[in-house]
This record gives sequence, C-alpha cells and structure tokens, in this order.
Amino acid sequence: MNAHTHPDLTTLPGTAWQDTGPATGLRFTPVRTGIHLGTARSGAPVTLPAPGPAGFRAGVLGESLFGRLFALRLLAVGARVTAATRVPEQWTSLSEAAGPRLTITDSPAGWPPEEPAPPTVGGGPQALVSDLRRPPPASTASGTWRTVLHVTRGAPRRSVFWNSTDAVLVLDARFAEAAGRVLGQRAAAAAGALRPGEIALFRGGGAEVLRPDISPGETALLTPGG
Repeated sequence: MNAHTHPDLTTLPGTAWQDTGPATGLRFTPVRTGIHLGTARSGAPVTLPAPGPAGFRAGVLGESLFGRLFALRLLAVGARVTAATRVPEQWTSLSEAAGPRLTITDSPAGWPPEEPAPPTVGGGPQALVSDLRRPPPASTASGTWRTVLHVTRGAPRRSVFWNSTDAVLVLDARFAEAAGRVLGQRAAAAAGALRPGEIALFRGGGAEVLRPDISPGETALLTPGG
C-alpha cells in the first residue's frame, strides 16, 4: 500500500465486543473532595465541601480554635474570609499571613462585604466564621458561593441557623450534652463515646468519627503569638 491507496474496510476482521465487567479484585470507590478535616477510624480521609455554587453552613460544638483552623483552610482554597469573633487577639498571626483576604470584626452585620461569586470572578467565594455567642442570621447562609460556620460551646435550643445546618461537628466528648440538644440522644451517645483527640461529624443522617490532621505550619499560624 502506498500513500495514494486506502484499505478495503470490508476485508478487515471483525469481532463482537464483550463487556466482561470489572476485573476481579479491582473496585472503584467514590471519594469526597473538598476541605480536608482529618482521618476516619477506617483510615479514609474526611472532608467538608469547598466553597461552591450550593453554599454550605455548619455548626461546631467546641472551642474557637477550630474556627481559625477552618478559616485557614478556606483561605487556602481561595475564599475571602470574615471572622466575627469575641477574641480578635487570637487571630493576629493568621491575619498577618492572610492580609486583606481576612477581615476581623465583632459582628456579622453587613456580611458578605462583596457579592459571593465563583473563583476569579469579582470578590470570589465568601466565608463567614463566627465564634460569637449568638448564631449568624440564617439568611446569611442562603445563596451561592458562600460558607458560614458557627463555633460555640453550646448551641441555642431554638435557632433557625442550627436547625438548617448541612453538618454539625462535635469536637470533644465534653460537648455530648450540647449535641443531644441539637441532634437528639443518639448523637449525644455517639459524641459521648469519642476518645481523646477524636471529633464527630454529623451530616446527611449519618455520623463519622475522625482525628483532625493539623500540620506544624498550621499550628504556628493558629497559636496566638506564634
């Protein structure tokens, strides 16, 4: 055959395609992607959604340190973060590292400062992290490209925000009673069984127990005066 001739396709051998299914021992498992939280008892990574079109709201029962950790990871994925906090001095190191992408305030009023948008558009995704006693207004978490997190030791018994969260985290067995007020006695029992260093993540009607993964660099930024 030379450059000016073509094969006769009717003379080529043919065969029927046989779909034999996946090879023995090979299995594909869906994996959640997003903001890394830690490692489950099974060894699987555990994440929360990164800022996206659907928006995301979460309640955290525990100490305010977790709010700073999650803010740091939100900054790492391109969100602009507002921290409504009663302890602004504990945000100093993180604020110095983040620059204008992190705003420290004592109230969620006026949030978001810019219209939430996809990455590279306008101000990009917007996030609010609050450790104030009162939860953020539920309306702040309604809309696209926004993430709202409330960290407290004890959630109010009647709160529109807490009753509409996408996820609740319990950071220690000490907060089991508070978990029970928000999620019921089964959640309280699960939280009460946490081992030292473990946290519980409740979402979608299920629960996961994990250990947070924190790097030395993150520890330095999250330590006041570090």
